[in-house]
Amino acid sequence: MGEEGTGGTVHLLCLAASSGVPLFCRSSRGGAPARQQLPFSVIGSLNGVHMFGQNLEVQLSSAKTENTTVVWKSFHDSITLIVLSSEEGISELRLERLLQMVFGAMVLLVGLEELTNIRNVERLKKDLRASYCLIDSFLGDSELIGDLTQCVDCVIPPEGSLLQISSYPYLNTALADLPGVGASQQCDSQQVTWLLYIADGAYSACNRP
Repeated sequence: MGEEGTGGTVHLLCLAASSGVPLFCRSSRGGAPARQQLPFSVIGSLNGVHMFGQNLEVQLSSAKTENTTVVWKSFHDSITLIVLSSEEGISELRLERLLQMVFGAMVLLVGLEELTNIRNVERLKKDLRASYCLIDSFLGDSELIGDLTQCVDCVIPPEGSLLQISSYPYLNTALADLPGVGASQQCDSQQVTWLLYIADGAYSACNRP
């Protein structure tokens, strides 16, 4: 299942935890979506070894072969997500965070109730198609690291001063109804400084134009 090259291949499997029925399989190769699908026998084996461990009260969370890393994660004893990656240097932590993000996308677009109480598997498969685009974006290449740090990604625009000037009226309007919160802008020939006041404290951020 491993692929040559630095990009590697990523396969994401989603199964119903109780029955082992596959709900969807998404793949990417070199950071781009791929049509390649895993054989049903491989999917069954990966889910079977996980269920076997659960029956013995053993939690199988990850495994490694010579060229592939596999991570399993169950959510609410209803959904099992499995990811296989042949990307060079990929960490198990990153793959686990990927699975958390995928489940979050499923909850966002389908709903937690539909995922935890599966009444109709075929209907759920159809509903989950709405999440494919968002899930595929998680599997692709990205320079963002917010999923690893659990923080908001920040992007520095090339025309920061123009963005600050245009967003200042919106910032004042958005904060106008919040008690104890205010914003101000200090400008000189060198830089623009934004101050966001919250209660008795202040947070300041400086950006040079």
